[in-house]
Amino acid sequence: MVNPETIKNIVTFVSTVMAGRTAVSRLRQAREDGDRLELVDALLNTVVLVTGTIIIVRRLRRGEDEA
Repeated sequence: MVNPETIKNIVTFVSTVMAGRTAVSRLRQAREDGDRLELVDALLNTVVLVTGTIIIVRRLRRGEDEA
């Protein structure tokens, strides 16, 4: 049977990937509009999502449930 912590991490990973799609969409829109503030915000959100994804992958590899 799959560990409940692993399931939690997988669900978190999937939700992070979905949020990534939104961030990419915001990034594209900010570039089209030429809005620098929105562009910076979208870039920072993308960095947060990438970092979160890396942490989740590390947890899954190590089998941890807490960082």
